[in-house]
Amino acid sequence: MHDNVVIIGAGQAGLTAAMSLREKGWAGGIHLIGAEDRLPYQRPPLSKGYLSGTEAESDLALATDKTLADQNIDTHFGATATNIDREHQVVALCNGIQLPYRWLIFATGSQPRQLNVPGKELSGIHAVRTIHDADALRASFAEATGPTIFIGGGFLNLEVAVPAAEHGAVTVLEVAPQILGRVLSRPAANALAQYHASLGVEIRCGVTIHRILGDNGKVTGVEIDDGEVVPAQRVVLSVGAVARDELALAAGLETAGGVVVDEYLRTEDPAIFAIGDCAVFPNTHAGTQMRVESVQNATDHARHVAGLITKTVDEGYQALPWFWSVQGERRLQIAGLASPEDEAEVVDQDDTKGKLVVERYRTNRLVAVETINAPGPHMKARRTLSASASQQLAASL
Repeated sequence: MHDNVVIIGAGQAGLTAAMSLREKGWAGGIHLIGAEDRLPYQRPPLSKGYLSGTEAESDLALATDKTLADQNIDTHFGATATNIDREHQVVALCNGIQLPYRWLIFATGSQPRQLNVPGKELSGIHAVRTIHDADALRASFAEATGPTIFIGGGFLNLEVAVPAAEHGAVTVLEVAPQILGRVLSRPAANALAQYHASLGVEIRCGVTIHRILGDNGKVTGVEIDDGEVVPAQRVVLSVGAVARDELALAAGLETAGGVVVDEYLRTEDPAIFAIGDCAVFPNTHAGTQMRVESVQNATDHARHVAGLITKTVDEGYQALPWFWSVQGERRLQIAGLASPEDEAEVVDQDDTKGKLVVERYRTNRLVAVETINAPGPHMKARRTLSASASQQLAASL
């Protein structure tokens, strides 16, 4: 049997898995496959420092060629996996290379959800998912000052809206009744909306996009459901993401909006794991099977699977989820997982500092804490929620 671990996906999850395997003593082969023809890099700064020009591409790198070589990690960048032969445990790449494996890890991540409206093919419509995307948007800002429309009121668009306001009017169009409605309480969402308004960013909720308008193939505006046309020099689109699970599906593995795994992050095939954005796993904190998009989730998944493969870990995955977003001078941090129906209680607020602490409760049980410009309460919440979850798990055994 070949003693290889093959990792499909060279983002934060894939690279962390490869490095963690070596740190935990894996002596066999490690093959890291990445579709982009460049070293693995951080994605969160793309909508922050990299876009604004305060961080260079070199600052984003997660590893160097030397580091990967020193760790004896074989890289296949600029390549994609095209087929998985589960019977013979071989991954085929687009360049004809065949990689046998003992263990296979899906770290394929997610991709932007598409908005199917007339005009979606026009130039001047941007995403911020890759370095190439961020470069294109930065070039657009440099070429011409003019209004920017953001379709979607999620983390990424709200982060990008802040530097965009330096290049013209900014309008955020969100179909839901509030920004960040799936992940954030109304008090916290309102606080962020008020901050954006102070920067001149207009946020409009409950708005449906009818079509994107253009002239000579270039975006000129967005028509919304009531017929109003909002002018635009450019459009930034971020309406969620979908898991890259098509390869797993083609291999006959169970998928449900992502690659379905058990509490050990293992698929129905005992030789195959899925981690990070692409994995649908039983989340002990939410009490349901779900997919989580965050750097913390990606790296913690990766380290856990590396521990299972090297037999330095034997329990199921149960790390507390936490998230963060920097929007100008506001740093939002969330510990735990809340649903829109959970109660929200403001326990601390200082408008002069932009500080806010909101506790989220489900049937009188604390399930999450949202903080803005309050790092101390965030860290305390992570400790409290982690301890609570451990106690509940111990009581159930």
